[in-house]
Amino acid sequence: MRLPPRVRRLFRLGSQTQIQRDLDDEIQHHFHEAVRSGVQRGLSEDEAIRRARARFGDERAYRKALRTIDEGRVRMREKSEFVDGAVRTVRFALRGLQRAPGFTAAIVTILALGIGANSVMFGVVDRLLLSPPQHVTDADDVRLIQVRRTLSNGDVSTGASITYPDFTDLGNVTGFALVAGYTNPRPWTIGRGADAKRVRVVGTSASLFPLLGVQPALGRFFDANDDELDAEPTVVLAHELWEREFGLDPSVLGTSLDIGAGRYTVVGVAPAGFTGAELAPVDLWLPMKVHESIESGDGWLDNRNWYFLHAVGRLAPEVTGERATAQATAAHRSGRAEMAAEDRYDTDAEIVLAPIIAAQGPSLTSQAQVARWLGGVSVLVLLIACFNVANLLLARSIRMRREVAVRLALGVSQARLTAEVVTESLVLAGLGAGAAVLVARLMGRAVHQSLLPNVAFSDATIGGRMLAFTLAATLVAGVLTGAVPALQARRTELVDALRAGGGNVASARSRTRIGLLVGQAALSVVLLVGAGLFVRSLNNAQALDLGFDADRLAVMSLEWNETLPAAERRAIYEEVLAGVRRLPSVREAGLSYTVPFRSSISIGTPRVPGLDSIPRHHAGGPYANKVGSGYFGAMGLTMVQGRPIEAIDDAEGAQPVAVVSASMAQAIWPDGSGLGSCMLVGDEPDTPCTEVIGIVENHRREQLVEDEPHFLYYLNQSHPAFSGPPQVLMAGTVGDPAAALLLIREEARTTSSQIRFVNATSMTDFVEPQMRSWRLGASMFTAFGLLALIVAGWGLYSVLAFDVALRHHELGVRAALGANRSRIVHLVFRQALTLVGVGVGVGLAGAAGMARFVEPMLFRVSGTDPATYAIVVVTLMVVGGLAGLLPAVRATRVDPREALRAD
Repeated sequence: MRLPPRVRRLFRLGSQTQIQRDLDDEIQHHFHEAVRSGVQRGLSEDEAIRRARARFGDERAYRKALRTIDEGRVRMREKSEFVDGAVRTVRFALRGLQRAPGFTAAIVTILALGIGANSVMFGVVDRLLLSPPQHVTDADDVRLIQVRRTLSNGDVSTGASITYPDFTDLGNVTGFALVAGYTNPRPWTIGRGADAKRVRVVGTSASLFPLLGVQPALGRFFDANDDELDAEPTVVLAHELWEREFGLDPSVLGTSLDIGAGRYTVVGVAPAGFTGAELAPVDLWLPMKVHESIESGDGWLDNRNWYFLHAVGRLAPEVTGERATAQATAAHRSGRAEMAAEDRYDTDAEIVLAPIIAAQGPSLTSQAQVARWLGGVSVLVLLIACFNVANLLLARSIRMRREVAVRLALGVSQARLTAEVVTESLVLAGLGAGAAVLVARLMGRAVHQSLLPNVAFSDATIGGRMLAFTLAATLVAGVLTGAVPALQARRTELVDALRAGGGNVASARSRTRIGLLVGQAALSVVLLVGAGLFVRSLNNAQALDLGFDADRLAVMSLEWNETLPAAERRAIYEEVLAGVRRLPSVREAGLSYTVPFRSSISIGTPRVPGLDSIPRHHAGGPYANKVGSGYFGAMGLTMVQGRPIEAIDDAEGAQPVAVVSASMAQAIWPDGSGLGSCMLVGDEPDTPCTEVIGIVENHRREQLVEDEPHFLYYLNQSHPAFSGPPQVLMAGTVGDPAAALLLIREEARTTSSQIRFVNATSMTDFVEPQMRSWRLGASMFTAFGLLALIVAGWGLYSVLAFDVALRHHELGVRAALGANRSRIVHLVFRQALTLVGVGVGVGLAGAAGMARFVEPMLFRVSGTDPATYAIVVVTLMVVGGLAGLLPAVRATRVDPREALRAD
């Protein structure tokens, strides 16, 4: 048992005084013996004293050495006594827990859920907010480069995507020691035929690896020679793909891999967990220039409207972020000066340097914002668990009140009793932490895979930082849960406790226990309100009319075994289209160049004879798409006027035709006279007239919430933006969407031997990322809310049941005096609903106070939504009623005669 610090200091002071006295006595004894021995040998007393002093030497050094030895013995004895006391206390706590296995299991389960939930959310928050991507050295000097500019509608946009000319401008900034460019992970195919697989590929400049300070696990990274347009294609494997596909075989170096349309030589392997400057998982790293030239030609080299790159820079030595920002902004504006002069770009655009550690940045992604809130929510779950455990321990301490009083009467100190209570709570917390590790592994894997698939997490679900956090949470839980019963034990009145009978109603109704119950209910309300708001946000987003049914819209693209002429690729697409249309699970299908929520192309402003200008849309555009017959039917878009593009419009010598979106038609022809009008698409003087044959309803382009963009659809015009074959096949499906996708893949795969890989997916996959923050919030808030509700309901039940047990005598007297069963049930129910009602009131006030902070993360729902609050209130009251049901029934079974005989 560890004594208080003040007692230990007094004990040491007393021990040192005793040690000094013992040393004095011992030295004097040996000195007098030496003098006596000299006198006996015939020496004079003075001579004997002189020789004794000479024999003993430096008395102070001798005294100091002896004191050091004695003090060491005292310290060893103190440590031994402390360890023995601690072991006895732990054994005592374990014996007590073994005598109540149900009680122990309940507490361990509650703590395991509370600590496990906190560990999982700490792992998510740590990955998204607190830690740099793995293997990044000196992360404080690394900056993500973004561009902030004002759009034509006045909105301020901060974007991470830049063009290649913008990237080359940044390379001249002296404030950066290095600048690197890279693409987002994109799906590409590796291998041929039946062995072909989809992998996540990032194109990067050779400077990325030295900029981040990462070293290869095998071989080398790209060098300057690999980063040239005419260089031999090379590839660096991610460690995870090397392990998964090649079994960590070092002979993979020098082998060739078919990736997309090119053949690349493996030169190295990245270290495990490396994802570059972002958190998205990566399978392959390719030289950006080589890869882009193979897949996209060279149009991106000098095109300042081709946004596909992200940039990252490392600050030069002794250069501040402010100075580098000013230099980068000047370089960016200089490169865009011509466009700004023509009013095609914001003259006040500026570079923003964001820290690579998200929590240090000025803004967070929606997922990171939700994760930060969920981190706080998980703490509330732990508090609810601690409140519940503290209440259970307090209830047991009330039941053991007489036993505690007897021990005090027998001489056990208050300090020892307090130590035993705290030790028991720490032991329970330790057992809960062991179970929490298992909970964290299961929950963590599910959260990572289902809710955060675009974030790379370590395979070791429980890392060092998470383990340290779990231990800290365990210690906090142990102290919090042990503090209340420890204080209760110190307040035990010896005489009253020894005189008390089997129960004490006043103790059962203590303010502490009521406060803990109200706190549980209040925190549960906050969590359930959050869950309801995020669930409503997700439902609102899913119910949003996008203009098409994403669940029943398949998007299919083809990859080729070799480079084929555009005409041959188009012919294969047409053949696949014919086969797909024959499938019974396909309603309609058509070819397209762009896909909503994935790509769009702005072609400049068309001209309409007779009009001085076409009104410009504040969000940019108009956007164009080259589509084939069946496209509008596949998308499920309704024609407002006129007709859709049909096969006859693609006949040789046919008049160029176009369909415009309803928003574009309304802007150009407010009187509805657009059908049959002539539109000139392109800047050439001899541009042929394109006839507007139809007006189609609007659909979303890239955001769930956006003003209806201006869209132009055509088929047979010649425009450089749509050179080459179609890029995708869109198919509207009926029946089971998953089964339809399988049939579409199989149909395409068997059409031509030139098809290397068929990538068929649901349109939902493109829309889903924008819903991920609401899905994450809805899922985790709901899980935590239900957990809190269960724990709070269990806590209320246990308190009411214990209260009924302690009020056995009172209830028996009431029954003996004529109280019927309904009155007794009403008595218990009123107590349950009163406690829950007070907690609900406090919780609603807390939820309303936090509404303005959480509201920006919601979708078309108020932070004080009355319906959500009402559902939570009803839910809590129902749970309170159910928690009081069984104790109320037990209360009616009290035998008045037995109760009256009890004391």
